Amino acid sequence: MKNGFRPLDCIGFVLASAFAVFQGWSLQEFCWSTWLAGLCYSWVCIIAAAIQIILTASSAKPLYQRRFPILRRFAPTAFQAGISLVVIIVAIVGFRLYSYLFGFYGLFLSVFSEMEPHSLFGRNGFINSDFFTPVTYLLQRFWPMVLGTLLANGGHLFHQEPWKRIALPFQSEILRIHILTIAMPFISLLAWYLFGENYHQVTIVVLMALFYLLPGKRNRTIPETRQAVP
Repeated sequence: MKNGFRPLDCIGFVLASAFAVFQGWSLQEFCWSTWLAGLCYSWVCIIAAAIQIILTASSAKPLYQRRFPILRRFAPTAFQAGISLVVIIVAIVGFRLYSYLFGFYGLFLSVFSEMEPHSLFGRNGFINSDFFTPVTYLLQRFWPMVLGTLLANGGHLFHQEPWKRIALPFQSEILRIHILTIAMPFISLLAWYLFGENYHQVTIVVLMALFYLLPGKRNRTIPETRQAVP
């Protein structure tokens, strides 16, 4: 893990923070923007991993054969087609599973971080929506948070162990999200005490700093021999 200066993390932080301040995001909106960033990052991670597996299948065939000797019976063309089919199915399943998972998270947000329009993000709105309508609405408003997250994690999208990224696309961010959840009420209270009614933007910028600049496992190096095999 590298804890030094990470330019892309800083760019993501500045981009998302600037839009949050100039557009006057509320804490509820910040919560939903973080939800959106996690969802989109998971989707992009799955898609990037699937593409990487398909493109490197031929060169990684010896590694697959060591793990699954039965694959030696398949010709290169059949092997490529089989791997492509399997990874597409796995990616579709992963895509749907993480959509359901974030849909479950969204139900909690619709109760504890209810915001306008209530027809999409209210306690009786999100549960009755089609999921993709709220996502589209959030993308139009909070795309800087998504872009900043993808920039900050760009080096991880095409890193080694693509099968693992499909199964656990945002595992490196779990600790970060937990810290944000725990820190939010304390930072909000302190910011309200110091800045009064303007505490929302101050709190959001501090939480953005935790989200983007807190040292994580994004830059972890994985041995080359484990590059493409689950």
